Amino acid sequence: MERQFTAEIESLKLGEGETFRGEGILAVTKALLQSGVSYVGGYQGAPVSHLLDVMVQARDYMNELGVHVEACTSEASAAAMLGASVSYPVRGAVTWKSIVGTNVASDALSYLASAGVIGGALIVLGEDYGEGGVVAQERSHAYALKSMMWLLDPRPNLTTITKMVERGFELSETSNTPVMMELRVRACHVQGSFTASNNRAPAISTRNLMEKPADFLYERLAHPPAIFPQEKKKSDVRLPAARKFIAERRLNEQFEGDESSVGIVVQGGLYNNLVRALGILGLANVFSDERGGCRIPILALNVVYPLVPEEVTAFCTGKSAVLVVEEGQPEFIEQDIATTLRRADVSTKLHGKDLLPMAGDYSAEVLVRAIVRFLAQRAPHVDTSSGARWLEAVEASRARAAQALGQLPARPPTFCIGCPERPVFSAMKLVAEDVGRPHVSVDVGCHAFATFEPFSQGNTLLGYGMSLASSAGVGPLSARRPVAIMGDGGFWHNGLLSGVASNLMNHGDAVLIIMKNGYASATGTQELLSSPPENERSFAATPMPAVCSAFFTPSRAELSRRPGSGCENSSES
Repeated sequence: MERQFTAEIESLKLGEGETFRGEGILAVTKALLQSGVSYVGGYQGAPVSHLLDVMVQARDYMNELGVHVEACTSEASAAAMLGASVSYPVRGAVTWKSIVGTNVASDALSYLASAGVIGGALIVLGEDYGEGGVVAQERSHAYALKSMMWLLDPRPNLTTITKMVERGFELSETSNTPVMMELRVRACHVQGSFTASNNRAPAISTRNLMEKPADFLYERLAHPPAIFPQEKKKSDVRLPAARKFIAERRLNEQFEGDESSVGIVVQGGLYNNLVRALGILGLANVFSDERGGCRIPILALNVVYPLVPEEVTAFCTGKSAVLVVEEGQPEFIEQDIATTLRRADVSTKLHGKDLLPMAGDYSAEVLVRAIVRFLAQRAPHVDTSSGARWLEAVEASRARAAQALGQLPARPPTFCIGCPERPVFSAMKLVAEDVGRPHVSVDVGCHAFATFEPFSQGNTLLGYGMSLASSAGVGPLSARRPVAIMGDGGFWHNGLLSGVASNLMNHGDAVLIIMKNGYASATGTQELLSSPPENERSFAATPMPAVCSAFFTPSRAELSRRPGSGCENSSES
């Protein structure tokens, strides 16, 4: 059964002055409608799946507003939708899962960032970095830097998140640049409230169609020779416009504190964790108000790229030292701030990755340890003894837990009870005992649980729908045929062309096993081309065997060249 979002859909209809209550990602959905978005697309992926799920189920209401909603077949097709904002004054938003989705979308994004946009273009990313992440541990920040797309990282409260969605569109239009907004798991699922505004029906919409296409302007195409002036425009025009807007609208927030000799610069998305750590140290009252009543001055970067040099230097000037709290590697923000301070000849000592771990997410414990070291070096008069006692208690609790867990058997993740994929992998393991173990290429999806005990199968995992493609280099070098596993989600996303078509073109000899359950199940049972039709508006289920057979069906010309085929004059060849 699919989850129904009846209550959430009703909350999207709230008007001016009413109170919206819910989680962060649903606040983003409401903010898109308040911003007058014309079209929304995306590809499912935790923790942002609910955004598209709710809009898809609210098609009737979206039709009333004239908002086009599209569940795309991949992140690449979603990114390409934003091409509407290149030539037309329409606002569009797309969403997908963090770095893996941005990898898939990167081709379209590079061209989009080069050409620039007229209408606002917002990309909502479910950032999945850290210990609880389920994808390759990389950051979306790198894509923002390489393509010069602005990156928002709002403080995890619904008021700020909503504001940054609305300002994100304005920033995009002011600087003619696509804007990315990253939301960590905590931000997507944080519960809270904000005062709603009326939804804005877009001026150009499915209910108010354009009469004719835009005029042809070659300079809006990311194609030679237009691409060189576009690249110049990024740094000469778009970047200064973005910085001016960020500074004038005060998108970044500064919180004063009485310990003015030091300060902390933090990614907006880590603000709650930072205030929690300061609270443990007795340096903030997390219940006093939204700002936490911190004693240490804080510059919260709701926009982590681009930074505004004047904001950075103003915050750092007069302080003996500043700590940069930036999750992940490399330290993009710390390097940017260091360059800014050096160019401005500001002598403030900068700390960051010298006190914080280079990799991993920054929990309250990690931040407490770093702040204690920072203050011991740069503000030793500040009492951090409460933090030291808290850390001792944490260590003692961890030791007791380790002792208790050491007496329990390991319980690795596994398939749901009753999952029909269990006997498939059990059978594969039994067959391997009889005929020998083959190379097994696994894929992204529920079936990846087969890599854990007791199934323990899988030699490579290289991307969604990439299992058959990743076995291509193994097959010609192996005495046994490689086996590739993928779900129907991976098949439609990338497996058909990257795997099946490539394998056919290169005369590969591998076994492909497709786990068909009719939905992209690992992310909440979103529909696929092979999903069973449920009502008159659903598309008919597309059979995967027929699609694969179409690839492998020899053409009439091929048959006529085969000696003794007997099909030279056949009308059914």
